Amino acid sequence: MHPDRRQGQELLDELAAAYDDVPDVDRSLMFGSEALRVAPDSGARSSKVFAFVGREGELILKLPAPRVAELLAAGEAEPVHIGRNQTREWAAVPYPTDPTRWGDLLAEAHTFVSRGG
Repeated sequence: MHPDRRQGQELLDELAAAYDDVPDVDRSLMFGSEALRVAPDSGARSSKVFAFVGREGELILKLPAPRVAELLAAGEAEPVHIGRNQTREWAAVPYPTDPTRWGDLLAEAHTFVSRGG
């Protein structure tokens, strides 16, 4: 694992402990790192990932498109691309100087995906 990715994964693991007792949250592998996801409800076919660590140690989160646009405009996040296309509901947030920042964004992502995002 890339050193920056290791550092990012360690921080995500620390923050993810807050979700250990949340019944709808579990963990799985995604692109070589451990991701947090919301388990399916009775109508969904699969779990929905809401956060994982990217190659460079950044936190990749699923958030509402307007929130992603806000983070990008403020310079707090980078766009996420699938192939050549930029995603609207995913943002890459660099490793923070203040870990509570990731914690706050992680909570936003969980809430968004829990509500069907």
